[in-house]
Amino acid sequence: MNREQVIATLRKHELELKAAGVAHLALHGSYARGSAVGGLSDVDVIADFDRARKLSLVGRVHLENRLTDILGVRADLADRAMLQRCRKSTTRVGSCLLEFRLSAFWPTSPTRLR
Repeated sequence: MNREQVIATLRKHELELKAAGVAHLALHGSYARGSAVGGLSDVDVIADFDRARKLSLVGRVHLENRLTDILGVRADLADRAMLQRCRKSTTRVGSCLLEFRLSAFWPTSPTRLR
């Protein structure tokens, strides 16, 4: 599976993901860079959640497991709001973040985290 296939697969499940409270998704890591190793790499996904809904820790674990089932590859789900709080104290060098909307690809090229 490559990055385009991951995005296409997630888009097919747009209604289910939105119903689970996902407002926006982004890929990062090896799948975003196009350097994933089949059978070894997991799919790193950053989610923006609908803040009007409360998603419990158990709900997030369930969603991460569901993403794994959908993709057929282990998924690692992170909450962007939690990452932004931590980002002030850490620096990530060479990390790639590929933003996309479930219904339309955006932007056309990876963006580096600062």
